[in-house]
Amino acid sequence: MTSSISLTGLRTGLALAALSVTPVMFAAAPAANAAATTPDAAVPAASIFSIPNPTADFRYQPEGVSSSDDAIAVNDPSSSLDAERDSLSYDGAQPPPGRRRSYGRSRYQDRMHNADGSSKIAFVAGAGMNVPSGNTARYYTPHFALDVGAGLNFSKTFGILAEFSYQRMGLTGGAIDTDYTNTYNYFVNQGNNPSDVSSYLAGFDANAHIFGISVNPIVNLVGQGKVGAYVTGGVGYYHKTTNFTLPQLTQNIYGGVGYVNSTFDSYGAGGIGYNGGVGLTYKLSEFSSERLFLEARYQWVDLGKTNNDFFAYNKRNTGTIPITVGVRF
Repeated sequence: MTSSISLTGLRTGLALAALSVTPVMFAAAPAANAAATTPDAAVPAASIFSIPNPTADFRYQPEGVSSSDDAIAVNDPSSSLDAERDSLSYDGAQPPPGRRRSYGRSRYQDRMHNADGSSKIAFVAGAGMNVPSGNTARYYTPHFALDVGAGLNFSKTFGILAEFSYQRMGLTGGAIDTDYTNTYNYFVNQGNNPSDVSSYLAGFDANAHIFGISVNPIVNLVGQGKVGAYVTGGVGYYHKTTNFTLPQLTQNIYGGVGYVNSTFDSYGAGGIGYNGGVGLTYKLSEFSSERLFLEARYQWVDLGKTNNDFFAYNKRNTGTIPITVGVRF
């Protein structure tokens, strides 16, 4: 008896609770519809029975702009919504959408680099062959050449270097014979026995060199890839020396004794010189300044064309073509 009364009371209580909740659920629906149709209306708090849409777009939405309006206005230059989105300030709650970052060629400047990324320090070192040209080739023969220099790059395309060059040359057989004859006659005229003079001059030989210090602007013809080219030229002071040698019996540092060609007569002359040339370069890396180079120049030294020396050829104007390979940056 008591159990049936309790069961009846429990059923009655559940029915009343269900009747009291139903009006609340149906009353929330018109309010939500009203909020959707009236943009300025206050949006009521979400019901505890609301389930978030798992497919909803959770991108940052400016206040007052619905997702549907945003979808319509995307990439529309004439839409005021894009302008409003760009004008909104960051409130610290969530960062605004960033613009796409663009990457280009790096541009920086410090103590060692220019604004275009090139090194401010210029350097060159090379070696190769020195070829006499024009009338100079009548008296001198090819030998080796050295070149080293340093300076400043003002950009990737222009720089200036101070260079030291050394060019070795031999002498032609005709030039050596001419000086041999002059030397032989000189000693014989001094009263020496001709056979003794001939014995003394056995092994008669000669060599020559030019060293110079010059200032040379350089213009780089920057191209695509690792291959490039440049033009250069300048002015400086050059000194030319011709040496005549004879074998001399000499003891070396190890105690051995032998004949070594030693200079017994020398002629020198100096003057202003000019040079100009072109070169090809190959970069060792896309991200480095070092380049291998192959270069050919024409060099002219003005020595005044005086012929009053014992060996007159030394003071004649001299033209050479040094061809060098090396590294530069």
